[in-house]
Amino acid sequence: MDTTASRARRAVAVAFAVQGFTFASLLTRLPAVKDAFDLSDVDILLMVLAVSGVAAVGSALAGQVASRWGSAVTLRTALAAASVTVVLPGMAGGFGSLVPLAAAYGLLLGAVDAAMNMQGVATQERHGRSIMSGFHAVWSLGAAAGAGVAVLTAELNWSLLLSLAVSGGVGLAVNLLWCGGMLSAEADPLETAGASHARVPFVPVLLVALPTFVMWLNDGATSTWSGIYLEDGLGATATLAPIAYGAYQVCFFLVRLVGDRFVQQHGAAAVVRVCGGIATLGGVLLVVAPSVWVAIFGFALLGLGLSLVPPLSMVAAAKVAPGAGDRAVARVNIANYSGFIVAAVAVAAVSELVSARAMFLLPVLCLPYLVLASARFSPRPRTG
Repeated sequence: MDTTASRARRAVAVAFAVQGFTFASLLTRLPAVKDAFDLSDVDILLMVLAVSGVAAVGSALAGQVASRWGSAVTLRTALAAASVTVVLPGMAGGFGSLVPLAAAYGLLLGAVDAAMNMQGVATQERHGRSIMSGFHAVWSLGAAAGAGVAVLTAELNWSLLLSLAVSGGVGLAVNLLWCGGMLSAEADPLETAGASHARVPFVPVLLVALPTFVMWLNDGATSTWSGIYLEDGLGATATLAPIAYGAYQVCFFLVRLVGDRFVQQHGAAAVVRVCGGIATLGGVLLVVAPSVWVAIFGFALLGLGLSLVPPLSMVAAAKVAPGAGDRAVARVNIANYSGFIVAAVAVAAVSELVSARAMFLLPVLCLPYLVLASARFSPRPRTG
């Protein structure tokens, strides 16, 4: 047994969990942020857009840092900094200071997202079999725990600052205690030592990033607008509306638990092809749904179909850029935030200009591209 690979797998899984925990602890306190600073929905949208834009910059920077000092150093440093900066929004005195303080966390959020996927892909290469889906499932578990802590501290009437300080402190301690076994730069199979000048092929990486963008376009639309769609578009009650996002997330998580087995047996391209078909079917159902429950079933199918695209896209990105895999992963990771930004703006615009019933039309129209682009998830490594 490769002891180095086993230690790295445990350490990287912990890093994924810490990132999910810290991120969810802040995201689920957005209502408290809104109340504390008396923000409008437009203010919240502007803050989310600012954080997402800065996170894309952080992702690109992480690729450059990792090519010089390794993704392990990049990940542990950025993860520790993210655990500290997640507290900053609780220190804001008003909206003017809240946006830059939240953006400071966003910069580290993007860096951690990119670096943990670099380490995840590198660890999978050392293991010689698919394990990336499992890492992303652990992220979901960490996010669930972070949301639980946020709910508990809200029930205890803790201040926003204290709640975030607890979450950040837990993340920092876990990072220091259990993330020390990651693959060093010398043991990292993705980035050739000292090859920070190695070229990252633009077109092949872009072709991997496009389906990733489609996935996050639909995920961003679902996480932000699914409840509003059911209420305003289909007349669901306020109690029933959140079920759509819950169904989406449950299916998302369950597929990730067993996704590596499917990839190992059938290959990434075949898995994405089938998942793309399921996601497209789910999207069509939720758009044409004659009733609330049909739409909820559509959101569940959407979660089933989209769940494996992010981990498999990171693996594919590394394969098309031998010797520069860390930077390729970082560039594909930028598509996460691009999709989320477009979803936030486009869905709102369609809802305002057309109707609430049509708000998911644009994201759903993009879903068949996942089937068409599935071959990109089993690329041949480029040479020369």
